[in-house]
Amino acid sequence: MKRRYLLRCATFSLLVVISISASPKQAGAQNAYGKKAKPQDTTSPSSPSAPTFRKAFVIDDRLSALRRKPDLQGEVIRRLRLGHVVYIVGTSKPARVEAPFCRVAVTRRTRGWIHKSALAVQGRAGEDQRILKLIEAAEGTDKITLCRLLNESFSHSRFVPRCMLLLGEEAERIAETLSQRIRRRLGEVRGAAAGVRDYYLSDASLDRYSKLGVVFDFNDSTIEFVYDGKAYREVIKRFPASEEAALALQHLETAGKKTSSKR
Repeated sequence: MKRRYLLRCATFSLLVVISISASPKQAGAQNAYGKKAKPQDTTSPSSPSAPTFRKAFVIDDRLSALRRKPDLQGEVIRRLRLGHVVYIVGTSKPARVEAPFCRVAVTRRTRGWIHKSALAVQGRAGEDQRILKLIEAAEGTDKITLCRLLNESFSHSRFVPRCMLLLGEEAERIAETLSQRIRRRLGEVRGAAAGVRDYYLSDASLDRYSKLGVVFDFNDSTIEFVYDGKAYREVIKRFPASEEAALALQHLETAGKKTSSKR
């Protein structure tokens, strides 16, 4: 009886070993042709891959309507401001719609479709040139916003010196326009308790430019604003050998003459 019992145990153990070694799920297993079987892929071929997010910026607010579907007549969720950061999570097929759209994530809960031409993708070749063309056609705060965007988010672009020079020139143009406008409105403050300079540099018209980093000084003798030249100094510091640096220096010298006798 004891010998039968031991024989049964040995037979059972042998069967277990054979069963394990023949399993195709084990590494090194062989198939019917004597080749090693590949490990079984447990990933379902139909399982969706993780979504990819590409950082982009709104560069044309004329096309920046965020819509519920990729259709020019689709319901508008909101209008995105110039320079707004979004993340592209998909695109529409041009064959199915009249204009190409990108599906974007604006916040964690807000997603929608926006016209592809309204966006510039960070790191994509040629986007800096698109922004420069829009800068050259824009004016006012739009121009300043786009210049700052190119300088800060596309800082390796060869167009940065050009855009910073354009920013400074636009700030000078704005200073002249604001001087004329506010001079008509504040002409009566000469006899007020506070000085004329205090009223001019406290005017609400300067607020929007202050938020964009554009600062103006004031010349008391000519009653006019003078751009402080920050963009020009940056061009000279970062790109001293460039043509834009030479032009920036000329602008600074002119501004210096305007402020030399301001008090």
